[in-house]
Amino acid sequence: MKKLFIIALAALIVSCTGDEEVQSKYANYTARFSYSPVAACPSLQRACTGLGEFCMVDRPIDQQQRIRVRDNHGSEPDYINPTALQSYSSIVLGLGGSLIIGLPSLAELGSEQSVVICYDGVCPNCYTSDHVTKQLVLDEGFAECKKCGRTYDLNNQGIVTSEQGGHTLYRYAVGFNGTGVYVSNN
Repeated sequence: MKKLFIIALAALIVSCTGDEEVQSKYANYTARFSYSPVAACPSLQRACTGLGEFCMVDRPIDQQQRIRVRDNHGSEPDYINPTALQSYSSIVLGLGGSLIIGLPSLAELGSEQSVVICYDGVCPNCYTSDHVTKQLVLDEGFAECKKCGRTYDLNNQGIVTSEQGGHTLYRYAVGFNGTGVYVSNN
């Protein structure tokens, strides 16, 4: 809990610096998720420690009390049962109920090493134009929207790689300390 507070405080300090580029880096939507130890969930551990690895975190419609974690290779999903500390009501999985967490193979511009990032699991272009929360589909370092046909490069800051162009993926503040992952935005 102390680490989550420190991450939230750091995000607040950064957002108050007046740097427009930093302020627009993260979405203004609510997202909250924490899990520790990530070693207990193989898909999440691979996503937080393996370059170019990503996972989708969501709640299956038929099992709302559990959290499902699916990797970007189509393996069998892992399931997490929220504990009392990870209260069911305090978990907010972005706009459409899903998050994409991973370690890009490319470091961010101006950074020497890649760090764990978190995107919203919905297509930002469908949401902006039609207010539709269409969940993306993971495919080996890319996320695809089956509604509009856009493809996003998860290893390159969530940019659109298909011809239509458009808004990059919504991004959330995330911290990974080697044992736990913490997403906190708003």
